[in-house]
Amino acid sequence: MNWNYRIVNCKSENGGDDWYCLQEVFYDSKGKPTSYSDPSTGSEDMESLKWVFEKINMAMTKLPLQEEDFK
Repeated sequence: MNWNYRIVNCKSENGGDDWYCLQEVFYDSKGKPTSYSDPSTGSEDMESLKWVFEKINMAMTKLPLQEEDFK
C-alpha cells in the first residue's frame, strides 16, 4: 500500500463548508485513494521532521482531494 501527504477538503468537519486538512492518504494497488488518517506533522527527530515537511510541500503542489474521492 502506498501513501503520501495530501490536502483533503473535509467539509463534513465544518458543517458543509470548505475545511482543508493535511492528511496521510493511503492508496490501493491501482492508485485509487482508499483512506486517510488524522493530520500528522510530528516526527521522532529533526532529520525525519525535515523529510515530513518536504512531503508536505509536495502535497501543496497538488489539487486538493475531496471526501467523495474516498467512497
